[in-house]
Amino acid sequence: MTTALWLLVYGGVLTWLAPPLLTRLTRSGVTPHMGIAAWLTAIGAALLSWIGAVALIAVAAVDGIKDSSAVTLCLKLFGLSERAPLPGRLGSVVLIVTAVAISVVVIGRVSRSVLGLRARSHEHAREARMIGHPTDSPGVIVVDAHRPAAYCVSGKPNAIVVTTGALDALDRSQLSAVLAHENAHIAGHHHQLLMVLRGLATSLPRLPLFRSGAAAVADLLEMCADDAAARRFGTRPLLAGLLTLAGPQRLPADGLAAAGTAVLARAVRLADPAQPGMQWRQRIALGATMVSTVSAPAVIDLLCH
Repeated sequence: MTTALWLLVYGGVLTWLAPPLLTRLTRSGVTPHMGIAAWLTAIGAALLSWIGAVALIAVAAVDGIKDSSAVTLCLKLFGLSERAPLPGRLGSVVLIVTAVAISVVVIGRVSRSVLGLRARSHEHAREARMIGHPTDSPGVIVVDAHRPAAYCVSGKPNAIVVTTGALDALDRSQLSAVLAHENAHIAGHHHQLLMVLRGLATSLPRLPLFRSGAAAVADLLEMCADDAAARRFGTRPLLAGLLTLAGPQRLPADGLAAAGTAVLARAVRLADPAQPGMQWRQRIALGATMVSTVSAPAVIDLLCH
C-alpha cells in the first residue's frame, strides 16, 4: 500500500503548494486558456490521487477480510519500518467504512452545493425574463435600472441581462462588444465550470487549491471572453465598454458580469497585450507544469514497484 500513501501525500502537496505557483504563472492572463487548463489539471490530479489512494486502500482492506490476515502498510519509502501491521479483519472493516464515509460526505456536499448554485442561476434567469423586456437579440433582456450593468446567467434558456443605464451609457460598438463578451461565456459553458469549482471550494473551504482555483479560473474565464469579444469587435470598443460599466455595483453571485471581476487587470491586458515571445514562454512553462502534474502519479507507481 505504499502507492496509496504516496498518492495521498501527492494530493496534499498539490493542494497546498500548487496554488502559489499557479497563481504566479497565470495571474497575468498571457494565455488564459492554458492557465485554466493548468488549474484544472492540478485540481483533477489532486482529486484523482485521493480517489486512487482510497481505492487501493479499499482493495487491500477487502483482501484482508477475505483471508483474515493483517492488513499491512508498506512504509519503507517513508523511512519507517518496512511493514506496519493493522488488526486483521477489524482493521480492514474500519478502513473500508472510513474511506466510504469520507467519500460519501464529500461527494454529497459538493453535489448539494453545485445543485444549489444551478437552481439559483436558473431561478435568476427566469425572474429576469419575467421582469425584463425582450430585445431583438436572442436571449438579451433589458431591465429597468439606472446603474449601468451587463451580465449573463445560466438557465433554460440562458439570459443576458442589460440595464437601461447600460444602454444609455454605451454606444452601439461598445454594446456589441459587451454582448459578445457575455455570449462567449454562454457558448463556452463557463457557468457550468464555475459551478463545479465553486461547489468544491464551498464544500472544502480549508483546502487552498480549490478555493484559489475557483477564484483564479473565474478571472481567466473573463479574459477568455474578453479575447473572444475583441476578435469580433476590436479591443477599443470592448475596453471602453468595460471601463464604462466598471464601478461599485452589486451583481448576482450566480452571474458572470462583463465588468464584475478583475477589471483593472483585464483593462491593462487589453491595452498592452503580451508579445508573441512572452506568450510562447508562458505556454512552455504551463505545458511543462501540466505534464509534470499528470506524470507524477505514474512515477510514484513506478517507484513503489
